[in-house]
Amino acid sequence: MRSIIAVELWRRVNVMPLFALMLMVSAASLEAQLPAAATLLPAGFTLKAEQNLGGTLLIDAVKPNEDVPKPHRDPGIELRISWQLNPMADMILEMSAKQPEEPAAQVPGSVTREEPCGISRHRDGVLTCRKVITPWVGSGKGPDLVTLRIGWVGKGQDGLVSISVNQFCGSKASAMAWVDTLIPKITKAR
Repeated sequence: MRSIIAVELWRRVNVMPLFALMLMVSAASLEAQLPAAATLLPAGFTLKAEQNLGGTLLIDAVKPNEDVPKPHRDPGIELRISWQLNPMADMILEMSAKQPEEPAAQVPGSVTREEPCGISRHRDGVLTCRKVITPWVGSGKGPDLVTLRIGWVGKGQDGLVSISVNQFCGSKASAMAWVDTLIPKITKAR
């Protein structure tokens, strides 16, 4: 009995360093899936968070919105760049491209409504756009706050990469300039 316990203890002790080495190697390989946030962020964006969640890497940044109409409060432009380990990336992209666009709808419990502004194949991925309209509520008068939510998903190294721009007040072309600049940086193999 003692020898069985001794053998089991020896096996566990010798496996632990190997297991720790495997964890370090896998963590290092995950970190290599996206470049550092400092090299990715477009001018004017400030890094809010950079997270490694095991099979997913997230970079969140924010930038002031220069075109928010008065008297609305600036919600700030949100930018998210992500990588997700996913061996079925091709199938997911194909399904996303064929999915119909969501119709216009009221946001539950809110005066805000959303309208579709396009779903299409774009640069070896799928691009979706939603227009978010929030009417002025309060004393006095104010224009509607119209912002865009643009998302792009494509194939990157060993999985899916995505870029989303949210709460952008301006033209779709301006937001697309950021997306188009980021796509080659996150999709190329390293």
